[in-house]
Amino acid sequence: MKPEARSMRPEARSVGSAARNMESEEESSMAIDLRAFRARLSRNLTSRKGQSFVELTILMPLLMLMISGLIEMGFMLNYYLDVIDAARETARFAANDDPIRADSDGSPLYPNPNFYLRAHSLAIESLKSSSDGRIDWDPSPAPPFPCDPVNGDVVVSAFSVLGSGVDERFPIGAPAGQSMCGNYSSQFTYAKGDPIYTAAAINSGLVVVEIYYEYNHVLGLPWIKAFVPDPITLYAYSFMPNINVEPTSTP
Repeated sequence: MKPEARSMRPEARSVGSAARNMESEEESSMAIDLRAFRARLSRNLTSRKGQSFVELTILMPLLMLMISGLIEMGFMLNYYLDVIDAARETARFAANDDPIRADSDGSPLYPNPNFYLRAHSLAIESLKSSSDGRIDWDPSPAPPFPCDPVNGDVVVSAFSVLGSGVDERFPIGAPAGQSMCGNYSSQFTYAKGDPIYTAAAINSGLVVVEIYYEYNHVLGLPWIKAFVPDPITLYAYSFMPNINVEPTSTP
């Protein structure tokens, strides 16, 4: 039995050697495939990087236009909110003031100039405070206010409403309202007899404050100015009741 066992050992060695050769060939083939895959992957990544760069270069101007436009509109909206706040605050103040009677004795006075002067003064102060000083129309400490630095206007009107129509508009003889600087006029063109309410009839007095502000672009970029005017006129108004101009019954 021993000679037979010795005669089988060379065959076993031959089979083992063949298996190792096959494994070596498979490893070599896998290495070649892996290198080819890495080469293709590298070429694809390089191609994609170049494609992304070209796309970014094409879209960058449009992206910059959109971002800068949003920033400019954000600045403008901030100013617009300041104008709205100033109009509301001035109207609340004017609601308790008297546009048709003298301050000293309450006698009829058409118009009471101090009423409009106080409303204009408060509008200037409110614009300055609400905008943290960005809108400063008053370089002087006291009225009358110079209109040279005013890029806009403040218009104040009062209405006596009888039923559903205007019984009288104040100041009398000023259908465009009382303008501070004469740069703008009232958007409310109601005259005596014109309907002002479409709902139920009501007798009341009203005061309306209108503020115009010419917003100049903060960024001032030419590609924004090509599409958006500079300056942009911002407009806000506020109505408030005023018992001093309510219609009185005729005896």
